[in-house]
Amino acid sequence: MQKNREFNVWIVEDDVMFKESLEDLMNVYNEFNLVHSVDSVEKAIQVFGVKEKPDIILQDIGLPGLSGIEAISIYKKLYPEVFIIILTIFDDDERVFDAIKAGADGYLLKRTPGTEIVNGMKQVLNGGASISPPIAKKMMRMLVNPSTKKKTESVLTDRELVILKYLVDGLTINAVAEKLIISRHTVDTHTKNIYRKLHVHNRINLVSVALKKGLI
Repeated sequence: MQKNREFNVWIVEDDVMFKESLEDLMNVYNEFNLVHSVDSVEKAIQVFGVKEKPDIILQDIGLPGLSGIEAISIYKKLYPEVFIIILTIFDDDERVFDAIKAGADGYLLKRTPGTEIVNGMKQVLNGGASISPPIAKKMMRMLVNPSTKKKTESVLTDRELVILKYLVDGLTINAVAEKLIISRHTVDTHTKNIYRKLHVHNRINLVSVALKKGLI
């Protein structure tokens, strides 16, 4: 996350009270510039290319018309570099994994305190993942098979496996570089190779695949 820079935020939420609370929250923090706030995916799509490009979108799932999950792939096609955090009341297995598979960069429950939502946004902008603790526990429970002791043979090098563990633990690229006493560029190169080899596109996908393959 670059210092002294405002990040453009879009909100897509049909619950009026919650949308207004998010708007108020964004207006408190100087690093966030609330550009657009609407109650449907269709309205958000209409202003892509008209309003200032979003750096991060706070997105509900249960919306009139297109769902928040359907919207993720649309947003990513329009702006591949945009970060998307799902904010929802739903914590069921199907919706969680549908959102992750679609490319969500974070998944937070609406009961998450405002300060933690902001911290989650900063984590995502720093290249991390933002997941509510109950969702993280659910992912672990669903993905880890206690009876499977043998790990899948890894396609990653030893150094990539070390970096993978740090990434899954939530460390930023800079923090990993400091831990391993190597350059940020080297860590970034290894990270791109890890993503390519595991066929993932963001940190949440990485956690999911790493757990499923028994790499961590």
